[in-house]
Amino acid sequence: METIRRALSKLCRMTETHPFRAVLALWLVLAIVITVGDAVTGKVRRDFASYSLAAAKTMFQGGNPYSRDEAQTSYKYFPLNATLLWPFTKMPLPLAQGIWTATNATLLGICLWVHRRVWARELRVPWWVWAIALAVGLRFFVKNLRLGQWNTSVYCLSFLGLSAIVFGKERLGAFLSSLAAGLKYLPGFFALYLVLRGRWRAAALMVAGFCFWVLVFPTLVHGPGRHWELLQNYWGRASKQYQGMVSGDYTSSLSLRSTVMRMTSEVKPRFPDPDTYDFTIVVLPRETARQLSEFVAYVTLASAMFTTLLVSRRLAAAQNFEPPSDNPRSSGIFQNLTELLLVGLWYTTLLMISPESRMPHFLSLFTPAFALSVALANSAIVGKAKYVVSVLLGVATLSLLLGSEIWEHLRYHLVLKGLGCYAWAQLALWAACILAVLQLTKSGQERSS
Repeated sequence: METIRRALSKLCRMTETHPFRAVLALWLVLAIVITVGDAVTGKVRRDFASYSLAAAKTMFQGGNPYSRDEAQTSYKYFPLNATLLWPFTKMPLPLAQGIWTATNATLLGICLWVHRRVWARELRVPWWVWAIALAVGLRFFVKNLRLGQWNTSVYCLSFLGLSAIVFGKERLGAFLSSLAAGLKYLPGFFALYLVLRGRWRAAALMVAGFCFWVLVFPTLVHGPGRHWELLQNYWGRASKQYQGMVSGDYTSSLSLRSTVMRMTSEVKPRFPDPDTYDFTIVVLPRETARQLSEFVAYVTLASAMFTTLLVSRRLAAAQNFEPPSDNPRSSGIFQNLTELLLVGLWYTTLLMISPESRMPHFLSLFTPAFALSVALANSAIVGKAKYVVSVLLGVATLSLLLGSEIWEHLRYHLVLKGLGCYAWAQLALWAACILAVLQLTKSGQERSS
């Protein structure tokens, strides 16, 4: 035990004095451990090995990664994703899986560190803040790392990019955020968020970065002709899939949008599980239910945009933003918390409006859960709003916990999934973020006036 204690103490000192070395050492240890473990057990991280890596191998062998017959998979991303995996195509599978998983785990660790040490560096973060935030996000972290999916990279890159932009590193932030948007298009909505926040230069850099990652970088690797061929194949695959996702026959997503469709029509998930329970509140014509679900998605996005604009206006008007009187900390420390609540609101909004929100995508809910918990811990929300936000956060956390598969033999999680527990968790966090950020900025504006 004494040896372990000394090793941990040395690691902590290294983290403070040489952070890059500490991160590199951690990544190396993780890569070795995971590589050896996967080699010994014969573990295959399905989504990485049989999906993304298989498509990359097909691409670099001159084939069509979007063809099921050639790639033996239903690859759907930009050519960029498979292009970035070129080094992994030359490695033994356990080594490729080890490096990939260690990289994502390290990114995730940095992302959690930034939540605490950058965004909440001057605020109280008691143990129960981490307990709530991890109760919301931990199992989705584990699921993504276990399967080797892109979601961890996309979430971490987008969050780290937004963090860099907010704290004055616009070029680095745009570089990271645009890469995230190139890997999966939904983070591209953060360019709209930056415009609404008045960060025009950062938004322009992000758009330029997206064009570089999606159009220029793969062209430099494959050549113009080959990349144009891959883009045509991608467009054919993506447009067909998108039409399927927004049709009245598709409700396999766990987003609020798809849940509304499923509960207001007789349309059920495309690949029904015989043990899955589905509940219908009211039976509407299929097209009516589809239009209703789209209306809900548009209202959700419009509400997030309006909230962001209103908060931006309040922050601009309240130059001397002060914390509540019962928490006399230095002036301006809650501005970071306000921004983090807005970022959490947008992560939740993107999940709610997406036609394809699967369980692994829910890892981004860690950010709104962390922001709301920190706000409650520091008395940033007062009065009745504090109790409403607490109830909404509790409902969201409980819904996600009860929907887990810890005791899957009891089948209770299937009932809760059929009842839309994931959609109601999204809605609760979304509403809590709006209420918290509006109450926080309103209080600050009143005190400034």
